[in-house]
Amino acid sequence: MTSSVRSTVRVLFQTAVDQVKREGLLPAVPDSIPVERPKRPEHGDYATNAALALARISGKQPRALAEIIVERLRAAGGADISEVSVAGPGFINLRLSDAFWQRRLLDILAAPGRWGQGEPKQSPRVLVEYLSANPTGPLHFAHGRHAAVGDSLTRLLRFAGYDVLREFYLNDAGNQVAMLALSVWARYMEAAKGEDWTGVIVPEVAFPENGYRGNYIRELAVELLEREAGRFVGAHPPADMEPIKQFAIGRCMDMIRGTLAKFDVSFDVWQSERALHDSGEVSSTLAALEQAGFIDRRDNAVWLKTTVLWGDDKDRVVVKSDGLPTYLLADIAYHRKKIERGFDELCDIWGADHHGHVPRMQAALKALGHDPNRLSVLLIQMVSLLRDGKPVAMGKREGEFISLDEVIDEIGRDATRFFYLMRRHDTPLEFDLELAKRQSMDNPVYYAQYAHARCASLLRRATELQAPRMPPSAELFARLNLPEEISLLRRLSDFPDFVEDAAAAREPHRMVSFISDLAGEFQSYYTRLQKVHGDSVLPQERQRVGNWRATWDWQKTAARLHWVEAIRQVLETALGLVGVSAPAVMKRIGEEGEEAS
Repeated sequence: MTSSVRSTVRVLFQTAVDQVKREGLLPAVPDSIPVERPKRPEHGDYATNAALALARISGKQPRALAEIIVERLRAAGGADISEVSVAGPGFINLRLSDAFWQRRLLDILAAPGRWGQGEPKQSPRVLVEYLSANPTGPLHFAHGRHAAVGDSLTRLLRFAGYDVLREFYLNDAGNQVAMLALSVWARYMEAAKGEDWTGVIVPEVAFPENGYRGNYIRELAVELLEREAGRFVGAHPPADMEPIKQFAIGRCMDMIRGTLAKFDVSFDVWQSERALHDSGEVSSTLAALEQAGFIDRRDNAVWLKTTVLWGDDKDRVVVKSDGLPTYLLADIAYHRKKIERGFDELCDIWGADHHGHVPRMQAALKALGHDPNRLSVLLIQMVSLLRDGKPVAMGKREGEFISLDEVIDEIGRDATRFFYLMRRHDTPLEFDLELAKRQSMDNPVYYAQYAHARCASLLRRATELQAPRMPPSAELFARLNLPEEISLLRRLSDFPDFVEDAAAAREPHRMVSFISDLAGEFQSYYTRLQKVHGDSVLPQERQRVGNWRATWDWQKTAARLHWVEAIRQVLETALGLVGVSAPAVMKRIGEEGEEAS
């Protein structure tokens, strides 16, 4: 799809090392030379430790071998290399020429919307299962981080070339949905008080101690009463709870799907836990574990030997003394089915409080004859909501929670998604509502979107000024010679490598860092261009006097407009990968110079 600077530099190093081998100075060379970005930019664009790694077999000191490689590297790189040197015990530092970075703009412009996209990968085939909120009520604020991370990760992986499926595991079996049904029924009985049910007396019903107390439960109860009238007044829980349970689960799932649509999150598969039980997947998984010798029956229960499999502190119950399977057994069956469906990597996104579940699931996969490393789990740390600098307490069962809908309605989808991704997933996050809804440059998402809008504004104003458009060429782009312009070209050129690395690390938050850095560098350039260099992308009103068209440097302007379009395209692509829009027009915020609207 798009070429990588890192791979280009690796070829240069490989060519130089291969030449050293052909000259008889090295008996062998690796198939791929290690290449990395120096930690300090003043050391160059790229570096390799190849001389250190090959010194022993060459019979030379690392620095001496590095000097030989450097000579061959200069010949291989030609005009693309501006500087190459040996540092420390034998590191080779390389700096690419301005002309190299200027030519990269041709590649970026030739791939609108596709710059950074990876080649399709045959493997691994990845199943990303995330969010999987219990269908016992609306999505609350904390769920939003799971949704944002999972959706952005799948967007990133697909853009990087991975074959990815998105899945939601619906926990529609077990105690929690049973408690949901009891909670709705209790409120239904309250709502039925005072009605005439043809002689049926509505008994007093105590609300379950651990029931769900949110106002949505009352709303579901009223809806059930309107729909079914007195059908369930004489119910005897839990025997008559199944219709109520299915009604409540269905309505809760309607809420969840509606919120996800508003959040621009979708799934390819909705996998029901209950369906796993009904299809026999759970019982067949238990049989497979027993056949493998990892099941122990004692104390009227069935245990998985996790102490043997994974050094767990104790074995884990998979079937309780009442004969009912545990959540663990259903989850093992679910992951077994994932592998049977042909997925190479099972990437799950769970809350940090599930960290102890990870080794148990890996132990179960091992017991079933699979590589436990096929399961990778991203553990999402807690996110706290601040309002006026004070934490907002939340507790779903008590009904005291802020829904994800409320947050989206207050600050918008873009800010909500961006803020969730501002920290690595395994780092606690403080979500500042007041900052997120502020339309100013200290709001990170506003700042990023404003950079895109500014690019779009410059391109519109160029059309209004009838600025001549010149076809892109290396000669034209040689006019982009300010240090800030070269630095931004370097950042744009690095985007394919950035995408590849972020996807490989399964870290979508890196994209927010890239967006913020690119937006910040462009905004800084825009300010410095006028204040430091006394220049501008387009002629300002004060400059448009007399015969200004004849004296203006239209070649430099044409080069800069192509460059601005490339920045705009990459910003739009990167924002899209985190599910954030790239507006072409935004409200002016009083800065000097060109406005973004």
